Formats: sequence, C-alpha cells, structure tokens
Amino acid sequence: MAPPPLQRVPEVLPELALPDLDGTPHRLTDWKGRPLVVNFWATWCEPCRREIPLLKSLRRERATDRLEIVGIVIDFRDAAQKYARDTGIDYPVLVGEQGGLEAVAAFGMDPVLPFSAFADPAGRIITLKVGELHRDEADFILDRMRELDRGRLSLASAREQIAAGISRLNMRRAAGAVH
Repeated sequence: MAPPPLQRVPEVLPELALPDLDGTPHRLTDWKGRPLVVNFWATWCEPCRREIPLLKSLRRERATDRLEIVGIVIDFRDAAQKYARDTGIDYPVLVGEQGGLEAVAAFGMDPVLPFSAFADPAGRIITLKVGELHRDEADFILDRMRELDRGRLSLASAREQIAAGISRLNMRRAAGAVH
C-alpha cells in the first residue's frame, strides 16, 4: 500500500471561514490587500503566549505597511475570549473551536503550535514559521515582504532569502544557547 501523500503548503491563503471571538464569521480573504501574519496558537501553549506581545508590537510598528495580524486560536471560545481580554490582544482573533484542525490542515501543517503563515497583499503565502516566532525572525521576514511589495524582490528571491536568513538566525540562536 502506498503511503498517503504529504500535505503541501498552499501557494495562496486557503479559503477558511471561522468565527471571531464574538461569533461573527470571517474569511482570511477579508484582509486581502494587506500583508498578513496568520498566527495559530492556543491559550494553554506557553510558546504561543510568549509570542502575543511581539505580535501586538509588530502590528503597531508596521502600521504604515498596513500589516495585519490574525490569530487563529485552537481552543474553546470562552477560554479564548478570557485570554484575549486579559492580555489585551488588539488584533483579530478567529476561533478554531470546531474548525481549528481543519484550518491547520488547510495550511499543509500537522497540528503543532505555534506556527505563523506570512502572506503578501495578494494573498500569496511567502513562508511559514513553525515554532515560537522571535523578533529577529519576524523583522527579517517582514522586511523581505516589504521589498517584495515594493517590487525590489521577486517572490522566488524573497522566499530564498527568508529560508537562508531564518536558517542563519536559528543557527546563531542555537550557538548562543550552548554557552
């Protein structure tokens, strides 16, 4: 029997519809025309919780680029509402109470948290970052996305530079942890 095909990361944002914290349904395409970070997280996930202040800062600092952060919480609505209120999350949060695992699969991912998808204003997925997002990684990716948006980089070049740059940053981070 042949093994099941490996899931692939889609080229563009998947057609997902999930409710926000108030129950209003939204699609990721609601934010088309803006650079987007789609962050998958859960209230019980420590690395996920550590990312939230960074995501809030990125949204504020990159407002001139019209960056939007959209959280997709793989959790129950009540827990998500309380956590978002208590931590002052100021970006849209969609609740994957029922559809969360399907949303993860639509990005070609296994249910591992956290992970973030970075998409350009056209909705093309530029890269996925699995694991906790760090400031240096976010800035590196978003700077490449800005260059892509301004026509200074091609999509292929942006993806190549991001992959190489994130690899370098991870090696540097790992070397620093050894000491």
